[in-house]
Amino acid sequence: MQQIISIALILLFVNGRLYTSYKQCDSNWGSDKLGTGSSSICSNGSLISSIAMIFNTQGITTDGVTTPRTMNSWLKRNNGYASGDLFIWSSIQDFGFIYQGKFSASQAKLKFDRGDHVILGVNEGSHYVLMTSYSGDTFNVNDPGYSKTSYPQTAISYAPIYTYSKLSYFKNHILKLE
Repeated sequence: MQQIISIALILLFVNGRLYTSYKQCDSNWGSDKLGTGSSSICSNGSLISSIAMIFNTQGITTDGVTTPRTMNSWLKRNNGYASGDLFIWSSIQDFGFIYQGKFSASQAKLKFDRGDHVILGVNEGSHYVLMTSYSGDTFNVNDPGYSKTSYPQTAISYAPIYTYSKLSYFKNHILKLE
């Protein structure tokens, strides 16, 4: 039994990722208006907070160090929102993040193991968290809205997936080639 636990911990460590952790209600940006809508980053910014965690960890900057505030500002200036505050999934492709679509929780594990960045839609898809690892049917996360560190697979409605391409980032963001 002890061997099984040791192997499970090793797999968790090997498969785990350390991402920057942001809280959407942080006093530095929580009251900022999300996009051009009426809600704030605190009330509805879990998705852009999760994306800012990925950007910051990858060392990709939007107006200096990427935070939910700077991510929101960049998205507003670069047509990253539709209808006020609805995030456009493909809006960050110039940074090398290629949106793959929304997948099931079981597919998310395979995508995560492949090296993709996995955002999980939880609470019936109304809240987003960043996947950091998994163990069996438990998904470990950075949750920008709550103090939760994991969700069971049954709590996951879908998993938006991004593949990161350094070549796309260099070509589109640095060289500004089309």
